[in-house]
Amino acid sequence: MPKGNWRSLSLLGGAISAAFVFLIISLIGLRHLSWSGLAWCGAFLLFTVAAGRFTVSVTSADGISQSHKSVADAFVFLAAMLYGSAPATVLAAINGFCSSRQTKNHRITAFSTSAAIVSITIAVFFYEVLTGFLIPAGSGKAASEAPLSMLLIPLCLLALIQYFFSTIASAAFVTFERGESRLTLSSESLVWTSMTQLAAAASAALFYSSWHGKGIAPVLVGLLIIALVYLLYRFNEQRIEEVRRSESEKLRHIQEMADLHMNTIESLAIAIDAKDQTTHGHVRRTQIYAMELGRILGVSESELLALRAGALLHDVGKLAVPEYILNKPGRLTAAEFDKMKIHTLVGGDIVRRVNFPYPVEDIVRFHHEKWDGSGYPKGLKATQIPLVARILSVVDFYDATRCDRP
Repeated sequence: MPKGNWRSLSLLGGAISAAFVFLIISLIGLRHLSWSGLAWCGAFLLFTVAAGRFTVSVTSADGISQSHKSVADAFVFLAAMLYGSAPATVLAAINGFCSSRQTKNHRITAFSTSAAIVSITIAVFFYEVLTGFLIPAGSGKAASEAPLSMLLIPLCLLALIQYFFSTIASAAFVTFERGESRLTLSSESLVWTSMTQLAAAASAALFYSSWHGKGIAPVLVGLLIIALVYLLYRFNEQRIEEVRRSESEKLRHIQEMADLHMNTIESLAIAIDAKDQTTHGHVRRTQIYAMELGRILGVSESELLALRAGALLHDVGKLAVPEYILNKPGRLTAAEFDKMKIHTLVGGDIVRRVNFPYPVEDIVRFHHEKWDGSGYPKGLKATQIPLVARILSVVDFYDATRCDRP
């Protein structure tokens, strides 16, 4: 099993264990609520399920979805402010499940739900500790009845801790689940999920204000804030999708042109190969050998593409060599060999005009250079010869020794 999966399984096991304990404690804690409290928590539950469908994605730098942030966090925060940890934890579990069920990976769903439970439990703990410091001990007021002004800082802390433990932890788990070791998140998705979290906290504050007799207006404003943030996110996602679709279309067109370009090169190479009756099939075999040797040596992608095209075109300069020399059955004279040598220079000049984005010209021009400097056309030595030309030289010689050539 990959190392990354061991880490993801460890995270999953720890999260599920902690979430199970916290959820059981919270379910037991619900019995301390009054009937009206249970009724309101039931209403919050319905709101959470309904809003849990509307999520904002946290994506990696390459655009892959890592986790989801739901607008239903507003009702989770409100439950924490009014009734404490127990109902907030239950609502967070429902919200975590609803917002992550769109993924087909059950382990991701299990972790996201567990992370939601653990994160809200930890966040509410710090929220209650901070409210205990801010509300005077002799005031006789419970945190659920405190003025909103006293709860704004604890609410911000609650949202921050819950965001970090649920969103970032879920993204880290998905990264490990994919077998990767480095967590790289899209800055744009972090901005949108942070805005969603901020909108949820602001809406919870407005709902709390309405709860304590400020009328229905704060509720409407809170819902409007959530709706606007989500709609803006959806519009932005549509814009990004259109850009991706456009880029995909451009890449497809570029690939089609590249394929057409390569087909043209192959047709030219076959024509050259047919002209030289002593080397039938040579360029195809050389291409296969060159690319495999390049992969073994670990050359760059650019050099590999150069070998692919250069192997086909390395003898393109033979168009300038008379056929009687190419097809001569015996050994070439010195004068004939001098004429044969020009094919590297002519080929290099031809390929230069094509303006390849990778070093094809080096292959065509220098594939007859030798390590000791006795080759042609320039007599380059050792590492003066480009690596791609050295690779082509080796496989060209290998194929030549296997053929019945003069």
